[in-house]
Amino acid sequence: MKNLYFFFYLTITSLLGSACTTEAWYEGVKRSAENNCRKQPSSAVDECLSRVNKQTYQEYEKERTGNK
Repeated sequence: MKNLYFFFYLTITSLLGSACTTEAWYEGVKRSAENNCRKQPSSAVDECLSRVNKQTYQEYEKERTGNK
């Protein structure tokens, strides 16, 4: 019985943790793209930053899943 509880605990923890990990990954990719833009020549920085995805993770998730 203890093994069953442990299994459920691990499953729930994994599911909850994966959502945070996905959001952290998404935000990290956005920050990386912004940092790469800032490494461009000063005349190209603003244009590059305007192309970077500005959606929040929640907006991105709604669009990705089709739940608008």
